[in-house]
Parts: sequence; structure tokens; C-alpha cells
Amino acid sequence: MTDPKSSPDDFDRIVEGLELDLTGLDDFDDAAARAAAARERAELEEQQRREAEPDEDPAEQFYRQVGPADLRADPRTRLAWFVVIGGPAVLLLASMASLRPPAPVVGLVIAAAVAGVVYLIARLPDRGPSNPDWPDDGAAL
Repeated sequence: MTDPKSSPDDFDRIVEGLELDLTGLDDFDDAAARAAAARERAELEEQQRREAEPDEDPAEQFYRQVGPADLRADPRTRLAWFVVIGGPAVLLLASMASLRPPAPVVGLVIAAAVAGVVYLIARLPDRGPSNPDWPDDGAAL
């Protein structure tokens, strides 16, 4: 069962890693008690250090929760989007239903859609060379 070549030092190294309560034994030496006390102090200091650290990751401390954007547009912009999307959609549905609207109505819908596109493009923010941050203004939060 036992290896005659193994020395008592091998056994001591194996048992050293175990956390055994040997306080009731007569041959419990002071060195082991000091080592156990030092290990407990180190564990306690490590736990106190962890508790003293902030819970946040340093990389995340500058993160700010941003809510959803306010998507309320003014009535003219909503009307322009409705005309740009709704006008051609009505003409497409009429064509699928084999209905032929009068030519002035078709012309009016097309003209309104073009005017809506022009209005929406005119409302875009200035991103050209006159803008000091051109060509890139960075992230907009």
C-alpha cells in the first residue's frame, strides 16, 4: 500500500495543502498554527479589499444610460412622410385593384410625393464643408 521510496516530506507537502483542523491533536506545532493564521489574515484582507472596491468596472464608470429618442416630429414633417409613403402606396393599391384614377389625381399624387421628398431633404441637418465638424461630427447621443 505504501511506497517504500516515498519520504515523509512528500506526505507533508500533500497534507499541507489541505485545510484540516488539527488543533485537538497533541503534536500540533506552532509553525502550522502561524501558517494557518497568516493564511486566514490574507484571506480576510483580500475580502476586505474586494468589499472596498467599487462594484463598477472602471471601463463602465463613464457609461450613461440613455433613454429612447423623442420621435415626435412636427406636423409638417409627419405630413411630408405620409405623402411620400402614402401617395405612391395608394397608386400601387389602385393599380393592383385594377382601378384607374383620373390623370389629374395621379399627377397631383406624384407632385405631392416629389414636394414631400424635397421638403424632407431640405430639413436635413447641414453636414457639408461649412459645418466645423465636417466630414464627421462623431456620435450623436
